Amino acid sequence: MSARERHGGVGIQSAERVLRILELVGAEPSGLTAAEVAAALGLGQSTTYRLLATLQRQDYLAHQPGEHRYILGRAVDQLGRALQYQLVATEPVRAVLREMHETVHAPAYLTVFRGDDIAVAHIADSPAHPRIAQLHVGFSEASHATAFGKLMLASRDDAGVARFLERHTPARLTASSITDAAALRDQLDEVRAQQLAVEVEEYLPKLACIAAPVRSASGRTVGAVSLSVSAKDLSSRARELERVVRRGAWQVSARLAR
Repeated sequence: MSARERHGGVGIQSAERVLRILELVGAEPSGLTAAEVAAALGLGQSTTYRLLATLQRQDYLAHQPGEHRYILGRAVDQLGRALQYQLVATEPVRAVLREMHETVHAPAYLTVFRGDDIAVAHIADSPAHPRIAQLHVGFSEASHATAFGKLMLASRDDAGVARFLERHTPARLTASSITDAAALRDQLDEVRAQQLAVEVEEYLPKLACIAAPVRSASGRTVGAVSLSVSAKDLSSRARELERVVRRGAWQVSARLAR
């Protein structure tokens, strides 16, 4: 092996360690000490401090005030904001979601589809009407149990749905979650016919969500706009929520097409 190849291997190993440190620190609300990082990764003290110091210099890590604990730094937040903008949450689009939220007094969500992944691009909510605790800007799971996930699946043909189900076994999140492939396909047929997706207590108990598709200029479904309310509210406000979510999806589609 050449010296260049050996150096490349060391560089890759260091990059992997840096990424693992960010994952570990990000998973702990109060951060981690250098000793805890070293123990988790099986690293020596000097190597750990060198990697932590590099991350701190670049603002990817910071020291918890008054403690010897490392927390995520400003650069990570900047990356998160960059991801948000990459996920099409422009100001005109955010304005649409704010209007939806203020109209129906419920959190409004914009999600975009990337292959098998669904990313929450923006959430409009307030202290009086907060978002679903499990949802945040970034990638989301449980496509079979969310209204926006059903829209993503419904945008595929039967073969595409079958491939998705082979790779992602539907998990039973609540007593109402649909995990049977045939039953899910029937529901997706209904979503295609209505161009609207609704889930009631499939993702979380006592919660419901309604979503309409966001389309590209060519008419392809590229995301969804959705509202979450209590299951009780959905049954009593279904017509109003459907009107607002369809209009919001149309407005977002128009702004993205520009």
